[in-house]
Amino acid sequence: MDGHIDAGKLNQPLKVLELRETGSGVWEWVPLRTAWAQVEQTAKTNLFSKVGVGARDAAVVIRRQSLTLHNALRWGERHLFLTAITQRGRGHLDVSAALVAVVRCRAQRTQETVGQAGRPVPNQVLDLTFPAVLTEKYARHEPQETYAQVESCFVLVTPKVIALKAGDLVTVQEGPAQAEYQVKAPHILDEWKNEYEIVWRRDV
Repeated sequence: MDGHIDAGKLNQPLKVLELRETGSGVWEWVPLRTAWAQVEQTAKTNLFSKVGVGARDAAVVIRRQSLTLHNALRWGERHLFLTAITQRGRGHLDVSAALVAVVRCRAQRTQETVGQAGRPVPNQVLDLTFPAVLTEKYARHEPQETYAQVESCFVLVTPKVIALKAGDLVTVQEGPAQAEYQVKAPHILDEWKNEYEIVWRRDV
């Protein structure tokens, strides 16, 4: 196979996106350019998250250009989370992507310092707004401890530049799971993304 593809099949306009800080502490996906591609939804599940459940997979063929897994693509109104890029012959790239919904989030962190008369004073040391993908946590068989609380646990998949710590507060500002969560467990070893288990609890 020489990787040749008929140029007429590259008939889907995509926006190539880059994450940029558009204001102080405000990160957004910004379109860089339009690229024509062949896009095919496959029957596979794209395991874009190592901790959460996967999403519908899309196979993209695009002309060779500057593109890494730090980028994303917009296909109409749909967001494509890139998971693999390989060369296809001399002139094209094969891109695997997950069809995901992006939600706007705000993360905040406070630290206490000692003020006058030795009293603790809370200081805000982190305030970020950023796009992320919210997914269900992959359900493993774990022993269930009994609490007098209801707990909802999701996985927040973020661009690599978004660095959070356990205990940070994250407000999901849109979508069906809008609420304030706390970061329970960061997973930050992946080269291209970070994943955070976030929890919401209330007493019952």
